[in-house]
Amino acid sequence: MNKLGIYIHIPFCNAKCSYCDFVSSVCGDDVKAAYFSRLRSDILEFASSGKAQDKTVDSIYFGGGTPTSVAEKYIAQIMDLLRSGFNVASDCETTIEANPESLTSIKAECYASSGINRISIGLQSATDSLLSEIGRIHTVYDFIKAADIAQSRFNNVSADLMLALPGQTVRDVEKAINLLAGRQFNHISAYSLKVEEGTPLFSTGYQPDEDYAADLYSLTRSMLEQYGYKGYEVSNFALPGYECRHNMRYWMRGEYLGFGVAAHSFYDNERYCMTSDLKAYLSGEGITEKTFIQPDGEEAAEETAMLALRTSYGLDLEKYRQTFGRDLLKDRGELIEELTESGYVEINNGKLTLTDKGLYVMNEIIVRLVL
Repeated sequence: MNKLGIYIHIPFCNAKCSYCDFVSSVCGDDVKAAYFSRLRSDILEFASSGKAQDKTVDSIYFGGGTPTSVAEKYIAQIMDLLRSGFNVASDCETTIEANPESLTSIKAECYASSGINRISIGLQSATDSLLSEIGRIHTVYDFIKAADIAQSRFNNVSADLMLALPGQTVRDVEKAINLLAGRQFNHISAYSLKVEEGTPLFSTGYQPDEDYAADLYSLTRSMLEQYGYKGYEVSNFALPGYECRHNMRYWMRGEYLGFGVAAHSFYDNERYCMTSDLKAYLSGEGITEKTFIQPDGEEAAEETAMLALRTSYGLDLEKYRQTFGRDLLKDRGELIEELTESGYVEINNGKLTLTDKGLYVMNEIIVRLVL
């Protein structure tokens, strides 16, 4: 049977971080109740249509926002609905994102009993003053308490940190990595800050220094590799066997359904997304954009290459040629030779991958190779 992923968007937070441009907000219990009512209705409608009856769901992901900011009963209800409406694999990787201040023992117990088996906690920084400056409402101690709860109930625990935050030092990054790797978190994501227009941080005029951000990223990769983590995607590192199945689905162009406001889907060769307006969503508005992607067409070819080159698995050149009729060794042979000699890319067993050096200029390389 074909594999399928499901993403559930929870657009609520206890506070809005200064760098965040995700569709999320601080709302009251009445709005949350109305949201989950609509969310359950959407899931039930799709499940009842029978469109996914030949699919096996092997990854579920609750993201946001902050899923742990809502009552745990809502998460359990969604899990019950997914299991009753879809063919959920017995080994389905089921993840919930958490913030330290809103993860409790009671919630963790409820998540585990409802079938969630992976939890991802947002640390972002190991310095309290920096956390406060970017609008985080937890401390490092809060994170440690949340980590104790998570690691006592889940065998698969992930954590996030951010690089190039305002005033962030090398020491802060070292502290964060030593904290996470020292506790043997199975998976660590390290995202370089991108200041988006419209966020409070953007209004301050702050922009990360690109060279300094690259230095912090290099430090992060080096330290995590020393701890035994493999960088399997540009921002994601895992101990052996703990790569995130759901995220790999995105990078390998696997099918997934997104439920909730602003949720995106890639299903039956179509990409579509729900309205990003919470009020409109609660009023009944649904899909606002839908695009058919020709399976062997130019857009699919570009997506496949761009996403594959973000990962350590790379782009299978022969499979790419057979699927899309594009022979990169022939069409971009001189460029590939130049990039190889310069140490930016390499080819092993027929797969084109970026080197550590190439990751720093990934976007430029991808544009030159693919577009």
